Amino acid sequence: MPFSMLKNLKVLVVDDDATTRLALRGVLSRQGYQVVEAHNGQQGIEAAQVHRPHLILMDVVMPELDGYSACAQIRLLMGDESLPIIMLTAADDMQSIEMAFNAGATDFITKPINWALLTERVRYALRTGGLNREVRRSRLREAAVRRVAGLGYWEWSLGGDTLAWSEELEPLTGVAAHHLANLEALIEYTHPDDRKRLLSGLERARDTGSKLDLEFRLLAGTDERVLRLIGERGTQGEDANQLFGVFQDLTDSRRAEALVDYLALHDETTGLGNRRLFVRQVRNAMDGFRINSNKVLLVGTIDLSRFGRYNESLGESGADKLLGLVGQRLKDGAGPVGVEVARVGGDEFAVMVLAQDEGGAAQRFQGLLSKLTQPFRVGEHEIFLALSAGYALFPGDVSDAESLLKHAQDAQRQARRTGHQCLRASSDQDMARQQRGQLALERDLHKALERQEFFLLYQPQMDFAAGRIAGAEALIRWRHPTLGVVPPVQFVPLLEETGLIHEVGAWVVQEACRQAAAWERAGLNLRIGVNLSPRQFLSLGLFDTVAHACRSAGASPSLIELEITESLTMQDVEHSTELLQEFRQAGFLIALDDFGIGHSSMEYLLKFPIDVIKIDRAFVSQITTARGDRAIVRAMTVLGQSLGMTVIAEGVENQRPCDFIEAVGVNEVQGYLIGKPMPPQELEALARGYTRPL
Repeated sequence: MPFSMLKNLKVLVVDDDATTRLALRGVLSRQGYQVVEAHNGQQGIEAAQVHRPHLILMDVVMPELDGYSACAQIRLLMGDESLPIIMLTAADDMQSIEMAFNAGATDFITKPINWALLTERVRYALRTGGLNREVRRSRLREAAVRRVAGLGYWEWSLGGDTLAWSEELEPLTGVAAHHLANLEALIEYTHPDDRKRLLSGLERARDTGSKLDLEFRLLAGTDERVLRLIGERGTQGEDANQLFGVFQDLTDSRRAEALVDYLALHDETTGLGNRRLFVRQVRNAMDGFRINSNKVLLVGTIDLSRFGRYNESLGESGADKLLGLVGQRLKDGAGPVGVEVARVGGDEFAVMVLAQDEGGAAQRFQGLLSKLTQPFRVGEHEIFLALSAGYALFPGDVSDAESLLKHAQDAQRQARRTGHQCLRASSDQDMARQQRGQLALERDLHKALERQEFFLLYQPQMDFAAGRIAGAEALIRWRHPTLGVVPPVQFVPLLEETGLIHEVGAWVVQEACRQAAAWERAGLNLRIGVNLSPRQFLSLGLFDTVAHACRSAGASPSLIELEITESLTMQDVEHSTELLQEFRQAGFLIALDDFGIGHSSMEYLLKFPIDVIKIDRAFVSQITTARGDRAIVRAMTVLGQSLGMTVIAEGVENQRPCDFIEAVGVNEVQGYLIGKPMPPQELEALARGYTRPL
């Protein structure tokens, strides 16, 4: 150790012999140490507390208090096990040595002192003491980091299937380590929905040597803790039969993230969603519109005229209370399904309405506006609000969420300028042009079936467990002689309005049954889903139409899956129940389409004979980033499977969402990742040679 470093090290010499102290001072000073002296054991204790030496040389035999007792008290008072204490003794028998170590001595030197040996022992003791102090500090720092980060260590002995956990486990999770002594016990304490994923991850790390890194929920009584488990297999010697890693309690972090997400997406004054959440909801709804959807999406905005005057008359808190009442009245008027409400500006609210047609959507929006014309009471004040509103429609006006909201705001401002309460975001010229186009399209639509311009494409559905194509959804297309292929969103609503849906719908059923029979004869038992429109479903002859088409084609009813929506069944519950029972008894399958965005009533889900539920893509598109969507998909999956239903997730376009969906237990998946809508010959080739994407 360099001299410059030694001069800062302090040595306490405790000896009642002045000659020995003088000699020790001389030798140690020449080595560069600072020397402090004490004449007896009691003075040595006091000097140690005052000077905080780096090393103590302690004589054994002293008046008042011997070295053994003084050493023991110094250890007790200073609480520093890394402080070197070297005993100076004339006795070299084992009993004296044992007494020195029992008192807390680090080392001993016999008298007469060998000075060369003394300097080496002192240097060694100081170096060892410094290392011990650094180790202790490192452990304290490590413990602090682990405590703050919620970290601990674990090991899995593969040979004996035993799990070892660091002492942090119980404080962090509430579960004692002995309760998680092996893999079976760990799985038992894991949330049922996470068990398969955790077991697969551990087995994969064990069998392939891949790194383990996953989150799961540990059950601690009535509480759940979110743990992240990281680990990897050893590579050398006995370590190759061990998995080593760390665990981290993420419960508080995940709860904080959920709170941050909520605050980032909601308005504090009203509790409604804010603009960011509303645009996301509109975007999801637009994305969730099936290519052959026959619904309409309305986005409307409501501006409270001259709201600043209420800040002046009611004060800021009173005006905030009024905004809260407006938000609550809109929320109450929205009902449980089909409408979303948000506050998108200081005195501006937005509404999203999902309906079967434009008239129904506009009617619901007008109903909300009428509720705001009724008086509000804030304290002793009765307040009547003036407002202006506008709305835009999809499909029709624009094709993205932000533009749809902007068009609605433009219409609202136009309504305010012209003195109207509410306007649609289209000029008269635009309306006339749209009407002319619709009339021409309607005229051609009447001839399309006769000219055989309709055709079906089939989008495949993959069964996770079997790893094969299990079925397909039949999707109608129209090849117009001059316009090319017309999107279903443009002509399916016209089929409904003109009543042509009965003839075209019957053709779709016949074609799907014919294709199912052809595949069945070719050795492919592929289930085909056929969408039923509202007019079809409510017609009295639907069962006969479907049954006749199936018999004529020679198809097995079990290969025909009739897809209905929740809102469709709600229009006439009694009729729906009787009709679905009739189809079920005939051997047809029933699928509940767009599950989660309609009524989703447990009562009707139990009442209707449903075989399949299809989770709407609105919940699938954000499943990798939105924890709420993951929870909803998991809940719907558990609900469906507990009722004996097959669960299919729609709109899966990438592998990562597919992995999430498989992890939560969904049975089948449909989307562009598996295959786009394709002609029957392409789907047959895909089904015969299908290999799951890795």
